[in-house]
Amino acid sequence: MDHRKARFVSSRIAASALVTVLAATALGGCSVSSAEGADAPSAEATPAVRAPEDGVLTLVSDDFAELALHASQALFDRSPVVVLAAVDDAADRMTAAATGEALAAPVLLDGGVIDDAGLRNELERLGAESVVVVGDEDDVAAATDLADGLDVVRFDPEAVSEAAQEAVESVKPGGKGNSVATGAGPSSSAGTEVRLPEAGMINPTRLEALREQVPEVEDPEQLSEVMLLIDPAAGQEAAIGTARAAGAVPLVVPGGDPGARKDAISRITTADPLGVVAIGPGFTDQDRLTWQVEAARRGVTYPHGTQRLAGETYVATSFAVPAGADPALTAPAAAEAGEVAGAYGGVPVVSVAASVRSPGPGADGDHVDPVPVEDLTAAVNTLREAGVVVLLDVEPGNRPLAAQIDTLEPLLARPGVGLALHPEFRVAGNGATVEGQVAVAELQAVVDRVAGIVSAQGLPQTMVVVHQSTASSVTDRASLRSRAEVATVFAAAGPTEGGTTATGVWYDVTSGLPDGAAVGWAGPSAGAIPPADPVAPLLITTD
Repeated sequence: MDHRKARFVSSRIAASALVTVLAATALGGCSVSSAEGADAPSAEATPAVRAPEDGVLTLVSDDFAELALHASQALFDRSPVVVLAAVDDAADRMTAAATGEALAAPVLLDGGVIDDAGLRNELERLGAESVVVVGDEDDVAAATDLADGLDVVRFDPEAVSEAAQEAVESVKPGGKGNSVATGAGPSSSAGTEVRLPEAGMINPTRLEALREQVPEVEDPEQLSEVMLLIDPAAGQEAAIGTARAAGAVPLVVPGGDPGARKDAISRITTADPLGVVAIGPGFTDQDRLTWQVEAARRGVTYPHGTQRLAGETYVATSFAVPAGADPALTAPAAAEAGEVAGAYGGVPVVSVAASVRSPGPGADGDHVDPVPVEDLTAAVNTLREAGVVVLLDVEPGNRPLAAQIDTLEPLLARPGVGLALHPEFRVAGNGATVEGQVAVAELQAVVDRVAGIVSAQGLPQTMVVVHQSTASSVTDRASLRSRAEVATVFAAAGPTEGGTTATGVWYDVTSGLPDGAAVGWAGPSAGAIPPADPVAPLLITTD
């Protein structure tokens, strides 16, 4: 078992929880004098941070103050200094985030759904001694009431370096920039212009003066080997500042899918992080994020460099495994696939017959003749070593589709190996009431099962192709639930003799598709040019 696998289990901080009060780490009711003259404590205090307990942590909330609170609760056990800003001032939020990283302190926001009692609970849990307020005198007055005897220090929100001023202005009403912005330092993004709040924004002289007004702290033992994934959106500044203050290394992932970006995959593969914290609207599904991180950490990609099938055209040729699966007889199939795909400018795929419908019920009564799994394994080995994507072609008998892939699971647990299904070859009987038709529940069971294999093995997205000459061969097809781990492709197959024209089949099969499904083309003859309306096919089958 991979020693990392157990670590990459999502632990989500629920957006619906308004206030989560964690057990306080006692620093013993510390209350220090106000900023007007009293000396700072002589003993140094130490912030204490915590890594995600289960490897992957998502911080999710539409409320900026709640998101900031979640980040503090999740990543800090203790902090003598806390930074505070008003929830409704974007520039103050960004400056507070940069200040939090500079002071290695969590950042909270006043307002939103978090009331004063919730903020006081968090200050008490952290053992706070000093609150740094980024804002005007009214903000300081409000914070003084909130802090209930703690030292309150104002930090001018304009105390940023000249190079960062434009970024500060960009998050004000009417500004041109993204609310996640930074100063002059290099972007932490993966192939994007988005920038982040960071300690380097703060004017060094102003920062030094601030340090003299807050408790002197020892250098904290910050998080190591923890990455911060960010899908940028408004109001994240405080949460980002807290995560960076705890030591997490940021990586911007617009859209919230690291497996769809070459740079993100490369960064995660190289860093091989022991933990990941994710912030942003694209990181709401904890199971999906766990798979994305594990797959990116392993670094296996498709030829175009990502772990998603979108972005290329895949071109398939068919192959029947010879008896004994002699590699010398299998290798030419890979070469042929490469030549055919090259004519279309696509990625070579070989569709390997894994089972065929038999003319009679056979010994087990299922009307299917399976290819010996040892022969399939040998053929898949040869094809994958040649860099070819493989589809295991399954013709159904009279048993549920998911049951017919039991023996194929070890092969589906390998990257670049998917499925091709033919619902119109369904045989009636044994629970199948209609010839040539399957219920969407059967197809859903296959998609879910393949998605589970992909997730458990940390694989790139896998293709499941459904060949159809009529959309009705899968009943209630539009209700199929897509899974991020699986690219489900409905391929318009060539019409039967005397049947609907190829164009008619195309529009029938590609209309009313389930959400998230892709289209494929299995034209009536090799070399046929596939349609491009409504969209270009992801998969072209040439024979």
